[in-house]
Amino acid sequence: MAIADEVVNVLQTFGLIFGLSDAIIGLTIFAVGNSLADLVANMSVAVFAPIMGFSACFGGPMINLLLGVGISGSYVINQTGHAYELEFTPTLITSTVGLLTLLLTTLFVVPMNGYFLSRRWGIFLIMAYVVLMTANLFVELSYE
Repeated sequence: MAIADEVVNVLQTFGLIFGLSDAIIGLTIFAVGNSLADLVANMSVAVFAPIMGFSACFGGPMINLLLGVGISGSYVINQTGHAYELEFTPTLITSTVGLLTLLLTTLFVVPMNGYFLSRRWGIFLIMAYVVLMTANLFVELSYE
């Protein structure tokens, strides 16, 4: 817990130095650092069992999101007696809309392609990530 607290404090200090909000620090630096271990593990698993690696790409973030929000939210409610109110900034709304759009697009494109994930689709998703992060930075810098 102490190490996690220090990492968050260091990242918040970087955000303060560079004039970035907690949301953009979480979407960029913290997210990349948090996901690198998953990337290596998923690629290692995919070499031996491709469907298991593909499933892990969805399962890891899903369990992080559902259990992370569920357990930490329950803890906060138990400690304070009232719900934790989230602040939805324009940066988080941009991220949410972009992510949901990409997930829904993937939901339709992959079955239409016979459940074949082509290199072209992978490149499109990487480019979409770059565009979405650029849009987040633009919204963040223009929101100030």
